[in-house]
Amino acid sequence: MGIPHHPLNALRPLSENELVEWEEAYTAVEAYLRALRLRNRLLVAELVRGVLWRASARRVHEPHRAARELAMEEILSEIADWTQDVLDVPLANRRLSSRGRLALLLAGMPDKWQGVFLTPPPWPEEFVEAMRDSYIAAGPQFAELTMVPQPLEFNLIGSGAAQWYETMNRKPIVRSLFLLLLAAAALFVAWFFFLE
Repeated sequence: MGIPHHPLNALRPLSENELVEWEEAYTAVEAYLRALRLRNRLLVAELVRGVLWRASARRVHEPHRAARELAMEEILSEIADWTQDVLDVPLANRRLSSRGRLALLLAGMPDKWQGVFLTPPPWPEEFVEAMRDSYIAAGPQFAELTMVPQPLEFNLIGSGAAQWYETMNRKPIVRSLFLLLLAAAALFVAWFFFLE
């Protein structure tokens, strides 16, 4: 494995609250790696262990910060730095964007290249080429569109309804007569059904 060995005699006893807090950090980092579709449990465990050791070292200087927050910062930073090195392209704010995560998946990292993930160079040339090609393919492809307004086309019923609506709006007397006729028809129908 590419992660340095940390001896067990460097461990110090942890309180129950600290154990719970570091377990939450472990779970968060593991879930993130699983979201990247890493399936090898040994590899995931080793990566999480290395991240937690670095977060623990940072915690000495930043005791007010949560372990989970430090651990997630570490894994995000490590993946972004590694991806930037593989792609040889600077990432904005040293952050792995959705484009970078998509490039990892398109390059087949979870299936063919799990053993290469987060390792130092040299990387297999096929992997580097696949990453670069998929990073370019994952980029935004803008197409220039022009929209010209077109008149609405109605069928026979739609055209008749549109003309009727315009007539009703322009001539209030016709509208009043139509509404009166409609009310009379409704009264006639109601009277006819109630008498029977």
